[in-house]
Amino acid sequence: MHAGEIETSILLHAAPELVRDGNANADHGGGPRPFLLVQGMGAYTASGVIGFPSFATAGKGKAVLASLTGSFAGHLESLGAND
Repeated sequence: MHAGEIETSILLHAAPELVRDGNANADHGGGPRPFLLVQGMGAYTASGVIGFPSFATAGKGKAVLASLTGSFAGHLESLGAND
């Protein structure tokens, strides 16, 4: 959700200096969040973490970014971004 496995993995790959120490011990599932849009994240987490940063790796971040880049290439081409 926020500061979880995927976001932390991307940062570990792209900008590891932005990942705070202790992320491996910061897991917080947050439980059901039926009013997240109304109450905000603060109602569900004191730390700002909703997810499992302990599962994050730089390798996963690299793979996620490669997948997103490959998936989005066709959209960019359609928009004329390669012209």
